[in-house]
Amino acid sequence: MAKGKYEEWLTAEGLILLEGWARDGLTDEQIAKNIGIKRPTLYEWKKRHPDISDTLKKGKAVIDYEVENALLKNALEGDTTAQIFWLKNRRADMWRNKVETNQKQQNRLLEAQADAAVAKAKILADSANKLSGNIKNNELLKALVEVPIVEKDEGDSL
Repeated sequence: MAKGKYEEWLTAEGLILLEGWARDGLTDEQIAKNIGIKRPTLYEWKKRHPDISDTLKKGKAVIDYEVENALLKNALEGDTTAQIFWLKNRRADMWRNKVETNQKQQNRLLEAQADAAVAKAKILADSANKLSGNIKNNELLKALVEVPIVEKDEGDSL
């Protein structure tokens, strides 16, 4: 079979071979290499020829289900890495590392930070009144003033 002509991959034999490669877990890059074309050409073929696209999807679905089932089995057997991976992907709204916030959530966070700042100011004012005149206590007060209210990671945005 000459490589590189899409017509040859639309035959029954060609489609069976494509499905087999996809089922074996080959990437589009590897499948394109086996055909003798570049990956962008394979993408064009998939757009123009639904038989090629459907065949690759069908083959990939088989291995994807097998991997998903293996991952689930490992997670249920106590593999914490599998559990974390499963939850971050299946329940991303609750388990992803960086939770996307909407404006309402951002406003609540800012209000909570403002409330914390007011509470800290009241504590400091009360402490200043109680501790005035005592050098040792003034150092304690100074240490309290330097305690940050909220630490912000560089990657965080409000």
